[in-house]
Amino acid sequence: MPLPATYSTSRGIQNHRGRRISQSAIIHDIFTNVAAPVANGWSLSHVGQSAAGTTEMTLGGSLAVAQSADYARNVVITVTHASAVVAMSGTITGYDMAGLRITEAWSVTAGTTSKVFTGAKTFKRVTSITETIAATAAGNTIVAGTGKVLGLQANVSPAGVLAETVNGTLVTTGTVVVSSTSSTADPRGTYSPAGTPGGTDDYEVWYISDTPELSP
Repeated sequence: MPLPATYSTSRGIQNHRGRRISQSAIIHDIFTNVAAPVANGWSLSHVGQSAAGTTEMTLGGSLAVAQSADYARNVVITVTHASAVVAMSGTITGYDMAGLRITEAWSVTAGTTSKVFTGAKTFKRVTSITETIAATAAGNTIVAGTGKVLGLQANVSPAGVLAETVNGTLVTTGTVVVSSTSSTADPRGTYSPAGTPGGTDDYEVWYISDTPELSP
């Protein structure tokens, strides 16, 4: 069936008075057999450096060896200490689900025996994670792996889910975060199920995108 003459490649249409009306798209993403988060998937447990400065983590986890996570997922960095964590920061570098290079700053503050950085951006592959310290962090133990936040394929316009299924059952418990140009947010948007994936869980999510053709 041919497209009507009023159809526009920007998904705009005209009403009978000739007024242009913009259209949104409903996007359907499917995630199958989503793996459980791997706490040390990118970097195995290691101690912090003993001198101030910036170094790179050794990426020796299972996902680093495979050079890919199952889906684009957020990065989680856990820092522990016998008495009080020494503050650390750095930059995560890698690629998203479309193969575009992305970066995200990470940090943990000092104090308590355990601090966790939970990233907002989703990485299909991590190629570098730096560690920056102002004083010795030899008492810190650090691991870097994946969380349960999944990257979406198109720009999310209004935050929220139109429909969601978990293992074929309709639910309303997951969270969709809107896309953003902020350096601390995912450029497309993300989906996070209410529960933690276990390796056999399937998720489907329907959401609105005003500009799918402009998705990074």
